[in-house]
Amino acid sequence: MHKLSDFVDINNTNKFIPTLKQKWDHLHNETGVFRYKINNLQKKLIDSKYLVQLNPDRGCKRRMPEQIESICQPFNRNEFNFTKVSPKEIIFYITDESDKHALLVNVSPLSHYHTLLCPSINKCLPQIVTLQSLQLAIEIYFIAQDRDLRIAFNSLCALASVNHLHYHLFLEEHHLPVESVKCIHLINHIYYFNDYPIPGFCFEIPDQDSATKITNEIYKLLEYFLKKSIAHNIFMTRGQTIIPGSHDSKDILRIFIWPRKSSAVKQLNSLNIAACEISGWFTIYNAEDYDRLQKEDLECELEKCKINDFKELCNEIKHLDINIQ
Repeated sequence: MHKLSDFVDINNTNKFIPTLKQKWDHLHNETGVFRYKINNLQKKLIDSKYLVQLNPDRGCKRRMPEQIESICQPFNRNEFNFTKVSPKEIIFYITDESDKHALLVNVSPLSHYHTLLCPSINKCLPQIVTLQSLQLAIEIYFIAQDRDLRIAFNSLCALASVNHLHYHLFLEEHHLPVESVKCIHLINHIYYFNDYPIPGFCFEIPDQDSATKITNEIYKLLEYFLKKSIAHNIFMTRGQTIIPGSHDSKDILRIFIWPRKSSAVKQLNSLNIAACEISGWFTIYNAEDYDRLQKEDLECELEKCKINDFKELCNEIKHLDINIQ
């Protein structure tokens, strides 16, 4: 058991990512926990922009996704959930005053160090963001202090394949297109962008001290999506500041939220558009498509997921009571 503070010693040396890597590597290299190995993934950039990787085993050896029919579908103990995983899949637990959160290897990984964060794992919560889980994910981001860390969330009807609350943690060194997308102020700490294949919303959290208020605003927006049954993907990454006129070149935490068309079931197609793909990082399941796909093909797939009334949604959000005192 660990507390997040355990990963930073008195010399301010951060051990979160090194500990995760060490345990992940051991499980990947020395045990039979994983459904397949990913030692030689092929990667390339398309149009110097989109990151594409070939992972054929992901398409044929992963667990079949759960049938999802509603964005607020209740948790079902009879379906697969993360309380049923082998103890060997557990990297470590994080505890706080009242709860226990698990970090698990994803046994069907997209890439090296693909990890699942399962907040309040024993409460068996459905795949719906809670304020506490969002706060935990953001706290982990700041504790980890690693430029390569990305955290993603797929809602139900947005290609979540397990209806048990979880986030995806990734380590990826390449810069992604969303890190520099230009954003326009909407209201409070909410920005939006539409010069991208899928328009969406963006928040900037400059430091841990400002996280609480902005996290509450993010959660208010997500509550509205749930009320309106709007499927969504979330992606946390470092990127350029979105504040207009700022000359600060330091990378800052960007949190992207994409409203999208609902998909009732996750198909194991060559291109499945979830949070990573929307960020500009695509996993391809067969070599033919890996060699063939071009920028236009990728953007066409992204555009298929965008909602029809984004401008109207922006107007609705401008009138929401999301002021957090």
